[in-house]
Amino acid sequence: MRKARPQRMVPPEPDEPGPTGSPSGTEPKYPRPKILVIDAPEVTPALQGRGYAAKSGSFGQPLAVPKEATYLPLYSSWDLPDYTEQGIIVADLARPALKPTDEPFELPVPGVRSMWASAGSGVIDPRPGAMLYVRDAMDRIHQHGGVFIIFAAPYFNPRYVINERDLYGHLYDYASKSVNTDNWSLLSDLRWLSVSNDIGREMDVADNGVARELAIEGYFSDGEFNCVIKPSASITNRWATLATSKYGDPVAGVIGPDPEEERQGWIFIFPKIKRRADLVTELVDRVLPALTPRLFPHAEGTRWTRRPEYDLLRVSALKDEIAKIEETTRTRVRELEEQIEAERSQYGFMHDLITASGDDLVQAVIQALRTMGFKDVRDVDADAQTAGEVGPLREDVRIMDAAVPVLVEVKGITGTPKEANTLQVAKYLAPRMREWGRTDIRGLAIVNHQRHLPALDREHQNVFQADVLTNAEQQGFAVLTTWDLFRLVRGFLAHGWRHEEVADLFVTPGRLRPTPSHYQLIGTVDGYWPKVSALGLRLESGVLRVGDRVAYELPVDFIEESVTSLRLDDQAIEEATAGDYPGLMTTLSKQQARDGVRVYRVGARA
Repeated sequence: MRKARPQRMVPPEPDEPGPTGSPSGTEPKYPRPKILVIDAPEVTPALQGRGYAAKSGSFGQPLAVPKEATYLPLYSSWDLPDYTEQGIIVADLARPALKPTDEPFELPVPGVRSMWASAGSGVIDPRPGAMLYVRDAMDRIHQHGGVFIIFAAPYFNPRYVINERDLYGHLYDYASKSVNTDNWSLLSDLRWLSVSNDIGREMDVADNGVARELAIEGYFSDGEFNCVIKPSASITNRWATLATSKYGDPVAGVIGPDPEEERQGWIFIFPKIKRRADLVTELVDRVLPALTPRLFPHAEGTRWTRRPEYDLLRVSALKDEIAKIEETTRTRVRELEEQIEAERSQYGFMHDLITASGDDLVQAVIQALRTMGFKDVRDVDADAQTAGEVGPLREDVRIMDAAVPVLVEVKGITGTPKEANTLQVAKYLAPRMREWGRTDIRGLAIVNHQRHLPALDREHQNVFQADVLTNAEQQGFAVLTTWDLFRLVRGFLAHGWRHEEVADLFVTPGRLRPTPSHYQLIGTVDGYWPKVSALGLRLESGVLRVGDRVAYELPVDFIEESVTSLRLDDQAIEEATAGDYPGLMTTLSKQQARDGVRVYRVGARA
């Protein structure tokens, strides 16, 4: 380890506040709660202007140093006045602007163990060390009803060690002891949060009771976030998301008191809010007095009679019943969340079908085929690798228990499929026919096209070139988009389709559509009457009778329903035939029952 350059860091002189942190030394209007604002300087005067006993503090000044593979002594520069006596802590975890180091560090004398920080990043940041030092006191504040309002920042580990210099001025390599801390070390409860880097400005207020009750949604519209925060299983019963990114990841939330801790306080976590001072002031003025009345004697008035030790016996019993209902609800929510995770684990391949490429996409296709009842579906490359085979390129997948063997080529591409993307599978047919001594082998090209776009935004009608479809029909292979495969699996699971009702699709040349064999296309929707919840059917083939079952093909799913009535020329009828224009009662909405939606008669099933 290299010798540290002899430099010295002098802590900045703290500002001199008045006796209670109020402007000009005047007594605050509300001496309680005491509020400490850390590294958010614009918040303090806003609170003081409202009459609160607010003081400013800092976790310390980060320094810019030369990037070197060495350690420099860490001198504390934090200033947290009366931090052990506060009721509310407002803290920004983001690193403030760096201060260049102009003066030499003063190195500890040899033999004295002290804390050192890595200079490898070009920054010496004392803030995580300060957080670690005061964490026990902050935990005590929290356990006794204190409130923390935290502005989040990306996770940062400063790489501290405890070490000492030898007589020659070098650090002992063997004597180092790592210090486990980071810029989220202010409170022990924060360790239950997973913080990962992400950046964005679009934030949506969470659709839950807590977010609506706080009524602070306006502050998220002009803010931004630079990390997402997800609670671990140990804290999900106390966590409520307040805002999410456009992808649904939490960027703001609140950790409530532990139900088993009688006086534990609240922890609010926010992203970078442009009107931060206004947000904190509104929380202190309006929200926190209702949540934590003990902190606000001036606001509580006679409401102390509502505390458990003074409340009416019957009221206490009713509150206990509410608490039991809430706990039952939380338990049920946890059960449902576990079911959601299990469902995503079992059927997560569905999303891979419409996003992935390469081997991930191949595995998703294999799982989709097995979900629909194919038993002998083979990963050709994996089988060849296991057998130690080498040779020319092969198809990706084989379906060996279809009506005839099917060779499957799978591709994920960013654009629309070209001829080469879809005709590749045809090249495998002749060699396999010679190898296996049979001529009835089929091919299937599966393409995840425009995979970086949401599926409904992609081209679907004219995905494949006309000559590709002609070649497919003539050469005995099928083409299929992974979006149609996704829809086919969804319909199979949603409506309980049978394997035999979808199996023949995979041996039919041409474009494979996600329509089971027991669906017969009979017409299209033509008109909708919202007052009576009825639609018009342009019946183009077959016969439709009262009591039949129909299926409507929507952009994603099929919706099935029974025909409860038919009307033609304002007369009730029992059946309609091709060429008629009957009206049907329906459960579809106006948006769903658009003109042109294809309508199928669901065939009888033995």
